[in-house]
Amino acid sequence: MKKSFIIILLLTAWALRAQYPVDTIYQSHTATTPGLPALYGSVTDTAVPSPVVLTRITDYVPEWDWYPHHEYAKIQPWNADATMYKFYSVALYDATDYHKIRDLPGGEIWPSYWSNTDPDKIWSFRQNGDIRYYRISTDSVYQAGHIYLSDSAQTDYQAVMLGPGEGNMDRNDRFVALACQAGADMDVVVYDLQADSVVVRRRFAGAWGNSAETYPHYVDWVSVSQSGQYTGIMWDHNTTSASNPFNRHYGVEIYRTQDMQFLRRIAEYGNHGDFGYDSSGNEVFVQFWGPTGTLNMYYLDHLERVVLSNHPDFGGEGHISCRNLQRPGWAYVSQDEAARSGLMVAVRLDSSGRVEFFGHHFSTAASYLKSPMPVPSPDGTQVMFKSDFGDGNPDVVYTFVARAQSQAAVVENAQADVQIFPNPAHGRVYVIAPWDFRNAALYDPHGRLIRRYLYLRNGEMNLDGLAPGLYVLRLIGRQGQVFAGLVEVY
Repeated sequence: MKKSFIIILLLTAWALRAQYPVDTIYQSHTATTPGLPALYGSVTDTAVPSPVVLTRITDYVPEWDWYPHHEYAKIQPWNADATMYKFYSVALYDATDYHKIRDLPGGEIWPSYWSNTDPDKIWSFRQNGDIRYYRISTDSVYQAGHIYLSDSAQTDYQAVMLGPGEGNMDRNDRFVALACQAGADMDVVVYDLQADSVVVRRRFAGAWGNSAETYPHYVDWVSVSQSGQYTGIMWDHNTTSASNPFNRHYGVEIYRTQDMQFLRRIAEYGNHGDFGYDSSGNEVFVQFWGPTGTLNMYYLDHLERVVLSNHPDFGGEGHISCRNLQRPGWAYVSQDEAARSGLMVAVRLDSSGRVEFFGHHFSTAASYLKSPMPVPSPDGTQVMFKSDFGDGNPDVVYTFVARAQSQAAVVENAQADVQIFPNPAHGRVYVIAPWDFRNAALYDPHGRLIRRYLYLRNGEMNLDGLAPGLYVLRLIGRQGQVFAGLVEVY
């Protein structure tokens, strides 16, 4: 009886489907920091219009001497179907139970970026010019190309960087713009990943500063937009400005990707921001205005600024992410300072002023390490963020996932739609579903993970070595479908 009850609970939990918080007009909401939840434990933030569950997914790792966390608000930790996530190039995790799948070959694929289209692929744009990718299913690294200063002589740049740190590929994994050091000069090299060739180079003489600089002195970052049609350069506001331009460059400049032809300067000051789409499908850049100030949206194809919010809460430090590629029309924004509510919200990219509250981050944000830097999953249903939960120790920070409190719902893919045969089974079992599933896992009746299958060839699952008994099978589909059923092994 107890075993059957546990199985029913497991099936019910996996049948819950994600949803978004209620959308409403922005207003401040204050909250008292709760006690730190245990590892894999949760607290519910009820001080926002609809309850949000905050789940702690990391702890200090002694052998790494590290509190594992994601990299930045604009670097996606989840893969394309949100079944896995990674921390830097260190380790890969299951996005359902938060347990580590395997270590990553960090020395071979650092820095690394998830493919936007292939859940099985991680790209790496290395500082030596190598372009590589890593396959999860084969646990192998492959060479895809190399960026040379001179293709004919095959001489290298001194450094090749995506961003650095804040750049991304386009949403189709085709174009990427790389900042490349050639002594004191900087080349922007646009590379076609599908054709494995350089599209265009444009040199910005003296923009790196000098050959001893680790990062470009006059440039904050370089990146293609989500469509790949545009390339943006944010000039460093500490070294350039309208009154002190670098060779007439400052602010946020937009170029045509195919030939790096300058199109327009959309903002005179560059701050934390990201490329996305507005609610009507137009490409935009979303950022905080000036050193502090309101939240703004700028169009890439013409000069126009739309004020998304002028609430004083957005006048402090925070971060912006539009990594919700499968949910255009929203930007995910944090207010780092508790004095300005310390909230994480998804902001609708139009003039409506509507937002969704993803809860308080409860971090002191006393240092860069402790900045929450929230980043949404590709479908925007959940947000990964950092928080010390009020801990004053400068080295302490934990990683959390925030999502709207789920309501029980009917699973679209019921038992009748998924076939498991033979069942009971021995040695092999086969699964057929009306949708493409990306991975599967077997759990015992107590919810312990027994075996994970990253890919199923012809729907086949190897059961060799499993003790006889009942197991819970969980399938995750490419479009986020979730199925849970029983497999009996004899």
